[in-house]
Parts: sequence; structure tokens; C-alpha cells
Amino acid sequence: MLPMLRTIFAALAALVVTLPVAFCVIVVSLFSSSAPMIDSLIRFWARMLLRAAGVELHLEGGEAIDWSQRYVLVPNHYSYYDIPCVLAAIEHPIRFMAKASLFRIPMFGWAIGRAGFIPVDRKDRSKASKSFGLAAERIRRRNSIVIFPEGGRTATRELREFQRGAFLLAKKSGLPLLPVAIEGTYDVFRVGAKRVTPGRVTVKIGTPIDPSTFSVRDKDALSNAARTQVEALLFKSAAAPNSDPSVLPALSAPPPESARTARPDK
Repeated sequence: MLPMLRTIFAALAALVVTLPVAFCVIVVSLFSSSAPMIDSLIRFWARMLLRAAGVELHLEGGEAIDWSQRYVLVPNHYSYYDIPCVLAAIEHPIRFMAKASLFRIPMFGWAIGRAGFIPVDRKDRSKASKSFGLAAERIRRRNSIVIFPEGGRTATRELREFQRGAFLLAKKSGLPLLPVAIEGTYDVFRVGAKRVTPGRVTVKIGTPIDPSTFSVRDKDALSNAARTQVEALLFKSAAAPNSDPSVLPALSAPPPESARTARPDK
């Protein structure tokens, strides 16, 4: 499919899929905002968006993770497609902290609000503080929370400094941080891109970090520990593709048997 046709198709598919899924989420949430069907609808939405964009999604790592536990997930952020990639790859009740403007979009905003996603107004500190309090309460009850610690999408492949919000939330909730690297979305649809480019995306799961081993004064050390993991997951394969069998080699080589594929069309 030609790049421009792919982009148009991806945009139309996003509209066609989002509206009925949003309606279904709203209806289900009227009976129970924590119904497992909401998680299934969210994953279906994410996988359809990725399929329309031509994303070949892979999941790497996570075999040793206790998925009965809840986490504060901290991934890098290259693209709008990072969100559906995480939702589609990790079959675990996940909610995002997202910018408040998304919650004002008709149907879509109503649906993510009813589903338990949490708005963050970065311009208003008092509202942002309330959002983190709500996130801590929600994460204790059921859902893991995803926060992009870079604060927004990065325009280059460089990993920016991590802000403190996610790490304060981990301390407040007492739940472990889970570093996550999303590799490939920069090439699919980076900041400023006009076209969607089909390609391979790998979501890589790191090792949980117990925030109780860090004091409140050590929040920068906690942040750096998570950032170091994400950076290693993102760039280690490029620097030394054969040094670690758990990391996918260059895309021209076949993936290891341990790599698992998360199929967007499930």
C-alpha cells in the first residue's frame, strides 16, 4: 500500500473503530467501571489501530513478571502509537495518565474517563496533584498505571530526562516501578511526521524496581534507575546485538525463539 494511502486508511480506521468502541465502553461502564469487558474493548481498539497502520507488534520479556501484581509502568515516548502498542502487547488491566485535553473530545474523552484513565493538567499544579492522588487510589484497587516520564513525545531518538511524577506516585502507592521500552514507533509515526510508515515495533519489559528501597530524598536515584533500564532496553541491541540473547538482534536477522509476537489482529 502506498504511504499516503496507508496514512488515510489508518486515519479512517481509527475513526471507524474508535466511535463504536467508545460507545460500548460507556454503556458497559454504566453497569461497572471495572468490568473485564472494558479491558477487552480497549485491547481490541488498540490492536485494530495497529493493524490499520501496518504495525507488526512484538513483546519481549515479562516472563518473570508477576502479573497478579500492579505496577507503575514507565515507558519512553516517541509516537502517538506508543499508547496502543502498550495496551495491545501487555494483557494486563492498564490505564494511562493522559493530558486533560483528550478528555474533552466527544465520545472518546467520555469513554476514557468512564474507563478509568486519569486526566493530568500539567499547567495547574493543584489539579495535577489531585490527579496523582486519584492515580494512587486507583492503582491500589485494580489497575496498573502508565506514565510517560519524559513528559511528552520526543522529537529525536534521544531519551530525555525523566520527570519525577511517576516516581512520586510509586512512592505514594508503594507499588513497584516497571520500566518499559517501546522500540520502532519512532519510524512508524514520529513527531512531525505526515505519513504513517508500516513497520516492526517491539515492547520490551524491564525488571521491576521496589520504591521502598529508596528514601523520599532519593527520588532522583529512583528516576535514574528506571531511565537506565529503559535506555539499555532501547539501545543495547544496537550497540551490541549479540551480547544478550534476550534482546532482539538487528531487524535483518531472524528473532530469537524466546521473542514472542503480540498479534494486533486478535
